[in-house]
Amino acid sequence: MISRRTAVLGLVIAAALLSTAAPAHAAPAPVVPVTLAGLIDRTVTAQLSRDRIPGAAVAVVGADGSVLTRGYGVADIAAGTPVDPDRTGFYLGSLAKLFTAQAGAQLIVEGQLDPGADVNRYLPPADRLPDSYPGHPVTTDHLLTHTAGFDSDLVGVNSAEPQGISSLADSLAAHRPARVRPPGTVVAYDNYGAALAGLVVERVSGRPFAEQLRMRVLDPLGMTRTSFVQPHPEGLQPARGYRPDGADGWVEDRGQYGPWTPSGPGGLTTAADMARWLRAQLAPDAAGRLMQTTHYRQDPALPGVGYAYEGWTRDGFTGWFKDGDLPGFHGNLLVLPEQGLGIYVVYNGDGVDGSANWDGKELIRAVVDALPGAEAPAGGGPAGSAAEAGKVAGTYRAARVSRDSLMRTEELFGSVTVTAEGSGLRTDGLALDPRHPEQHWLPLGGDRYRERDGQAEIAFRNGVLTASDNPSTAYRAMTWRNRPGPRLAVLGVALTVLLGAAVTVPATALTRRLRRRPAHPRPAQAARAAAALAGLLAAGFLTALLALVSDGNAMMEAVPLGTPLALAPTWWGAAFPLVALAVTAGAVAGWLRHWWRPAGRLAMTATALACCAFTAFLAQYHLIAGPLGGLLG
Repeated sequence: MISRRTAVLGLVIAAALLSTAAPAHAAPAPVVPVTLAGLIDRTVTAQLSRDRIPGAAVAVVGADGSVLTRGYGVADIAAGTPVDPDRTGFYLGSLAKLFTAQAGAQLIVEGQLDPGADVNRYLPPADRLPDSYPGHPVTTDHLLTHTAGFDSDLVGVNSAEPQGISSLADSLAAHRPARVRPPGTVVAYDNYGAALAGLVVERVSGRPFAEQLRMRVLDPLGMTRTSFVQPHPEGLQPARGYRPDGADGWVEDRGQYGPWTPSGPGGLTTAADMARWLRAQLAPDAAGRLMQTTHYRQDPALPGVGYAYEGWTRDGFTGWFKDGDLPGFHGNLLVLPEQGLGIYVVYNGDGVDGSANWDGKELIRAVVDALPGAEAPAGGGPAGSAAEAGKVAGTYRAARVSRDSLMRTEELFGSVTVTAEGSGLRTDGLALDPRHPEQHWLPLGGDRYRERDGQAEIAFRNGVLTASDNPSTAYRAMTWRNRPGPRLAVLGVALTVLLGAAVTVPATALTRRLRRRPAHPRPAQAARAAAALAGLLAAGFLTALLALVSDGNAMMEAVPLGTPLALAPTWWGAAFPLVALAVTAGAVAGWLRHWWRPAGRLAMTATALACCAFTAFLAQYHLIAGPLGGLLG
C-alpha cells in the first residue's frame, strides 16, 4: 500500500512530468504552477551559470512509477551538443560502488558468498592478502563498508584512454596498499577495498566484473545505455568533462578510465538508466534491502554506512546517499524509501573551485526541503559547558589520509581544526560546501553537536570525530607531534634558510672575487656550492608543489593519472638527500678546519640544519622519488 506522503509526492512528480514533457534543451513547455520540475530547473540553471559548468542531467523517480528526467546545457562544448537525458552518457565515478555492492549482495543472498568470511577464501593465492593482523581477517562486509583498514594510494591508477588497461587482478596486485589498522575498527573511505570487492565478485561468479553486472543488474532493469566495459560498446555517447580555465576558457579533463572499475573509473550511464535503477531501489529485492541496511556505525548517535551507501538524514527524513567524482564528472544520488523518492544529478564540469560536487548536494537538499512533511529539527539541546567543548578541541585528520604515499600531503592542507566557542564549537575544513569552510556548532549533550543554522551533526568518541554529512570517513585526533601547524612552521623556516642560501652563496662568492680575496680551499668551495644547490632544489620543489595544489581541479586529474604535474615535487626531492649530506659534511668540516669566519660557519650550520629538516619532511610525506625515497620513507 502506498502511504499518503508517497501519494502526494507522486502527484507532485506527475505534475512535473506534465509541465516538462521535453528535456530542458528543447522548446519551453507551457507555463504551469510551480512544481518540482520548476525548482530543479531554476536550481540547476543557476548552478551552471554561477559555477561555470557546461551541462547536467537529473533523474527523479517516485514509488508510484512516475519518472522525471531532464538535461541541461551541453555535453560537448566544441560541438555544442546538448545534454540528452536519454542518450548522453556520464561517468559514474564512485557511484559505481553501488553496483559493486549490488553484485556482492546478490551473491550473499544466494548463499555463494559469506560476508563475514575471510576474503582470501575466495581468492587464488596470487591475489590473497597478507595476514597483517592475525585473527582479524578482511571480509567482504569490511570491503563494502569502508572498514577493511587499507591505506589510501590512488597515484597513477587511472588512465586517460580506455585502451590497454591492465586487468583488475593485476592492477590490485601491483598497487596493493599496506593494511594500516585492524579491520572493522574505523571507517575510512576506501577505493582499493571496493575494487577488491569487485574482484571477489569476479572470482565467486566466474565471470568478469562487467559481464556479471550486465547479466545480473543492467539487462534485467533494461539499462541498455549503461556499461562497465572499457572501451565502451559502440553507440554509447559519453559527455566530455571540463574544468574552468581563466576568465572564460575551458580545459577538457582526462582520467576517467582505469582497471579499478568496481570503485569508480570507466562506468558510464545516462540519467534515464539511473532512473530505472533508482526505481528498483525504491522497491528493493533482498539484495537491495541488504544494501540499505546499516552494517557499520562509527558513532551510535549518527548515521552509519550500508553496503556502499551512506546513511542520510534531513528534515526528519532518513535515506541512503552516495556521491561519485572523476575528473570533470560529479554525481550525487539519494534514495528516500519511506517517502518513495529517488533523485540523481550529475554534472560534466568541475565548477569553480571544485563546486560541482557540492552543487549536487545543494540540489538534493532543495528537493527534500520542498517535500510534504519536511521539518527542520530544533536548533539546540541541553546546555553544554566550555570545559566539555575544550575537551574535544584540537586538530583531526581524516582516517582515509594516506600514511605510505605522497597522498599523505593531504593532511597538511585537509586537516580539520576544532575550536571551542564558549559551550559550542567552530570547525574549519569539515564543511562540504567549499564556499563556507567554517561551521559553528551548538551542544546537544554527550559530546554531540548540531550545526548552528543547519541540520548536520557531529559527535566525538574516543578521540574520533564523526560527521552526519560524511559517515563513510571518520576523523582521528592528532597529537601535537603530528599536527600540520608545527611541521609547516619548521618547513617554512627551513625553506627560508635554503632559499636564502641559493641567493647569498653566489653573491658572496662574486663579492669575494671582485675584491680579489684569496680563494677558499676547493672542499670548502664544494660545500658552499652544495648549499647553493640545496637552495635551488628547494626552490624547484616549492614551485612544483604550488603548481600542483594551486588548482584543485587540475590536481584531481593529475594525481590518479600520475602525470608529471603530480610527480614533479618528488623528482625535485629525489636529489635532495644527497645534497643535504654534502652540506652537512661541509658544515662539520668547516668547524674542524676553520674554513670560514665564525659567521660563515654559523650560516653553513644553519643551512645544514635546514637541509636535515627539509629532508625529514620530504621523507615523512613520501616526496622523494626513486629507491632512496623508498629507503628513507
